[in-house]
Amino acid sequence: MQYEVRWPDGQTAAVDSTAIENDAWTPVGPRAWDVQVGEATHRVLLLEGPDAQGHVTLRIDGVKWSAQVSDERMQLLERMGMSASDESLDRELLAPMPGKVLSIEIEAGAEVAEGDALLILEAMKMENVLKSPRAGRVEQVEAVAGEAVEKGAVLITFADE
Repeated sequence: MQYEVRWPDGQTAAVDSTAIENDAWTPVGPRAWDVQVGEATHRVLLLEGPDAQGHVTLRIDGVKWSAQVSDERMQLLERMGMSASDESLDRELLAPMPGKVLSIEIEAGAEVAEGDALLILEAMKMENVLKSPRAGRVEQVEAVAGEAVEKGAVLITFADE
């Protein structure tokens, strides 16, 4: 399996799980490895994570780093525009793909919990239930039942709280 590591400066690195299995990563303790990169060996400690978005805190050769690690599934979802790690999801629910809004399950002013069904979007002949990424109050419903939407279109706006 391929993993992608994203560093805060925008740099990325690919990590192949076969490298981990073939002793390039040698376990030296709980959540600790010696990692062979070329001729150099680096001590890597996993301090925190990963969380649902793959965020981790590491200590590499004594220096603390933050990064995001994504597996092949997370990378595919991001390429399809279905990433839950998008910052705009805090305030807006965006269309993850082009499609037709079949129904809207809530209205402006409604209080919703994280995971509540908000609307049904038909895409590629499949009905997709779009759920609330957070708890809060719906400020505005931009989507209209029966209308087509493009990927990235604002469907629902949540109130700032």
